[in-house]
Amino acid sequence: MSKLCITLPPFAPDYSGAASALFELGGMIVIHDASGCTGNYTGFDEPRWFGSSSAVYCSGLRHMDAVLGNDEKFISAAVEAAESIKPAFVAVLGSPVPTVIGTDLKGMASEIEAASGIPSFGLDTKGLAYYGKGIYDATAAVMKRFAGEKTDTVERSVNILGMTPLDFYTKGWEKKFAGLFEENGITVTACFSMGMTLEDMKKSPSAQLNIAVSQAGVQIAEYMEKKYGIPYIAVTPLGDGSIAVEKAELALKGIDDRCEYNYDDAQVLIAGEQIISDSVREYIYKKYGVKADTAVLFDCTAKYMSQNDIEIKNELHLRKVLNSGKYKTVVGDPMIKALIKKENTEKIKFIPFPHVAVSSKVHWDEYIDFLGENSIRWLENIR
Repeated sequence: MSKLCITLPPFAPDYSGAASALFELGGMIVIHDASGCTGNYTGFDEPRWFGSSSAVYCSGLRHMDAVLGNDEKFISAAVEAAESIKPAFVAVLGSPVPTVIGTDLKGMASEIEAASGIPSFGLDTKGLAYYGKGIYDATAAVMKRFAGEKTDTVERSVNILGMTPLDFYTKGWEKKFAGLFEENGITVTACFSMGMTLEDMKKSPSAQLNIAVSQAGVQIAEYMEKKYGIPYIAVTPLGDGSIAVEKAELALKGIDDRCEYNYDDAQVLIAGEQIISDSVREYIYKKYGVKADTAVLFDCTAKYMSQNDIEIKNELHLRKVLNSGKYKTVVGDPMIKALIKKENTEKIKFIPFPHVAVSSKVHWDEYIDFLGENSIRWLENIR
């Protein structure tokens, strides 16, 4: 979906995704901006920030720095901070202003590493792409520095990929997802990037299977498949968790259970993140026989698009889809309800599915459970 929004807020950008992916790994994250982008991430896109001791800093970029250049000031301050707190790594993230003035973030990171001896890397986040790209770029950068080479495969072991609060909030879903698989005899080696340490990441190439629970996770899975030869599936555990476990069991046996939904009479639309929306669609179809299309608001992977799924181009496109008259039920973040025309509000059943990357902290107290009785009741209501 393009970035111009009239009614909806701007969605979470790439630097928020990158910072979110790195948040729990013990590094020092520096966002090179004038404080607005850093404040947007810590204050609105990162539920873990409040009460956390994670090191997320703003470079304090000023007008004269942008005009005349002052990389040495940034490098000196970053080195001083790194030597003081001794992080596992230093990550330098970009924002729109450094993009405009052509700041060499990777070069600056190299100088920080040379001066401090601490592994450092720069990410060319621009604030112009969605959070999923940032999650992938940050994860790939850390893996290149710390994950090492392929090791012997541990049978019936998996990595969970693509978990950040931007999609899953902070109700401990990383533990609950891992617990679901562990209860069924499947060992979880690492959960990217919630509840994971660098030591967990170093062990991740030994997994037999990767489970991508979001589209960002698919990007990471494709990287790991190419580098380590680890196959993957894409599914978000929902409801009683049985579908996710069944798909994992089949994949561990080398069976691809990916479904395509090629029907024309769906009256339910699920608007949101691609893999989560697709998993909701699969659950309600297999459990209740309910047909649904998905409308992907962010980045998408073509092979997970079914016949009538919609890659939303912009806010006006989403407004047109919602008011097309085809769908009697719409599932999505409460913010998108404002795009439904007044004369259609009585005709369309709207089911809230809050998403941090869309509405940020506005609906933090209303997030839907992914597993358990509350999740099952919510899914049963999608008709």
